[in-house]
Amino acid sequence: MGMGERYRSISLGQGQGKKAKALVELSASKGYWVLLQNCHLSISWMPELELICEGLNTGLHKDFRLWLTSMPTESFSIPILQNSIKMTL
Repeated sequence: MGMGERYRSISLGQGQGKKAKALVELSASKGYWVLLQNCHLSISWMPELELICEGLNTGLHKDFRLWLTSMPTESFSIPILQNSIKMTL
């Protein structure tokens, strides 16, 4: 499908917040698919991700997709969950 060159991913954890923010913002304007892995390791960064997602209303490329992975955790961001399509395995 030609998505290989338009796919980006990053594993969240200590110190990856700035890189993830830049990746999401770039991808939203270029139409990339972004995978933020291990969101449960960066719970303290989730409020910033909420703000990033709220700001994506303008200049959003029609092909942009944001995927998140997480292990079950009680402290995951409720607004992100409420505004997402969830899949479980």
